[in-house]
Amino acid sequence: MQRIFAEKSLFVRNVLLKKIAVSRGEEMKMETARNVIKECVKEGGKILLEYFNRPFQVWEKSKGNLVTEVDLKSEEKIKSIIQKNFPEHGILGEESGFQNTDSEYLWVIDPLDGTTNYSMKNPFFNVSVSLAKNNNIVLACTYVPVTNELFFAEKGEGAFLNEKPIRVSKEADISKLNIAFCNGGLKEDKIEIAKIFAKLKLIARDFDRLKSGALELAFVASGRLGGYLANNNKAWDSAAGSLLVKEAGGKVTDFEGNPWNVESKDILATNKKIHQEILDIVKEIREQDFN
Repeated sequence: MQRIFAEKSLFVRNVLLKKIAVSRGEEMKMETARNVIKECVKEGGKILLEYFNRPFQVWEKSKGNLVTEVDLKSEEKIKSIIQKNFPEHGILGEESGFQNTDSEYLWVIDPLDGTTNYSMKNPFFNVSVSLAKNNNIVLACTYVPVTNELFFAEKGEGAFLNEKPIRVSKEADISKLNIAFCNGGLKEDKIEIAKIFAKLKLIARDFDRLKSGALELAFVASGRLGGYLANNNKAWDSAAGSLLVKEAGGKVTDFEGNPWNVESKDILATNKKIHQEILDIVKEIREQDFN
């Protein structure tokens, strides 16, 4: 009996030690990932600043959708940092698409969010990178090189601006809040947002458009904006910002009210208090268009 008990105790001990080792290994990987994601946005930001006041090539990927040589240089630099540290991880870059899609980990890169602003010498631009595990964002970083503001979030650990905790606005009265928006490139996307704008303009304090979705989401997370909405949305536009808002105490869904994920086509991010009010307007517009 004592022998059986000893064997069971040894088995339990070995299982616990293995779990502890796995847990420590995962934490070491996450610590590396935290450092890597910050290095990525900082290095990308250096490239953006380097070229900001210099001539650079600009061309149209599609109607109204610009890309510059700076986008490409920034993305290549960011990818090289990720591949050096996590060669087995997947990558989704705005300019280069998917790479190594079989991995449970996926880095989502927007090397220059606000390309139109950047090409017009407008300072509202940023670098945005996030890390997803099985389609759930676990790390997010948005860096604004002009102001040297680094927004960072880790799932379950909060959101931060230059290492100081941030929270969404506590204001529940939409008439005292500014709402930001972005629309997809299709004609119907613009019409839908224009209809939503017309309704919200009557009840919100004001309606903003910075033409930089990741930045607007960071502003929601830090309480500078009350909410942000966009249709025909791409994963790299909102991946980092979605976690920033959630970890800062806000709410992020699609236009149907479902939790946002990297496959969602639209996004509504708010301080939570005004979420349903805006969602009801969006649903009303969509129901009118459907009927």
